[in-house]
Amino acid sequence: MQRKRDIRSMGPFALSIALSLALILLSSGCEHKSVDSYIAAGDQAMQSTRLADAETAYQAAAKLAPDDPRVHVALGNLYIFEQKAEPAEREYMRVLELDSKNAAAHAALGNVYGSQSQMGLAEAQDRAAVALDPAKTSYRLSLGTVLQKESKFGDAEAQFRTAIGLEPKNAHAHLALASLLVSQTNRQTEADSEYAQVKALDPSLMPATASASTAAPPASPETAPSSNPSSTLPPTTVASAPRAAKPIRDIDRKFKLTHDSPVYETPSDAARVIAQVHRSKWVHVTGIGGPWLRIAMKNGTVGFIPVSAAE
Repeated sequence: MQRKRDIRSMGPFALSIALSLALILLSSGCEHKSVDSYIAAGDQAMQSTRLADAETAYQAAAKLAPDDPRVHVALGNLYIFEQKAEPAEREYMRVLELDSKNAAAHAALGNVYGSQSQMGLAEAQDRAAVALDPAKTSYRLSLGTVLQKESKFGDAEAQFRTAIGLEPKNAHAHLALASLLVSQTNRQTEADSEYAQVKALDPSLMPATASASTAAPPASPETAPSSNPSSTLPPTTVASAPRAAKPIRDIDRKFKLTHDSPVYETPSDAARVIAQVHRSKWVHVTGIGGPWLRIAMKNGTVGFIPVSAAE
């Protein structure tokens, strides 16, 4: 009864102010939850490669929270996935305006510049990412790759060796170092040693032009990479997996796709999806092995698609 008397005793102006404040508090309390919900919906759509739905969800989140860096990171990643460099660059730049110490945004922006052959800008962004997160192996590899393209071979080698020091079982790091060493005079033996590591860790990454002397030592449970999904399978399945992998033979051709396809990190449909390619688009094919094509995308990403996507 007291509460009813208090409300009735309020004048029209005071009551209007109170209602307005209540609506503002209710709106601000729901906004963050709504933004999170939209981002989660966009992420789920990305996982299912429903790219239009993902963009719709992320844009809705951006309207609610234009100063939330997560929204712009999500949009930038989507545009990279779609190979749209210019809108991706805008989104990552917006992230850095809001959070200049966002290492992931620096690294992503470096990849965008690298895909446009703006190596000086790419190096600056990759160095910023490494400075902010020096223990991140992928940032070291990106910086090393840019430095190698700039013919800064000593600096590139230092980055690749640091990456290996951080993750000794990272096959991509050993492959990057091997590719650098093999291009230099009197370093074939060192390159062969790195190729042997690649073959032991992930045979699918081995280029067909690697030296035949790079035979891998027998794998053991202790040295197998923990990220290998076959490590959790029964022993008979694990034993058969290497025999199923076919070496990738280097080629240099362009194919017009006849089907949409995910781009896989390794030649396996159980591997992580890293991009998407679309029917009627041309792709640069750099290798073929069994039912898989290795492709190089405009943003520098290397991945694998089924041969059936280009039939």
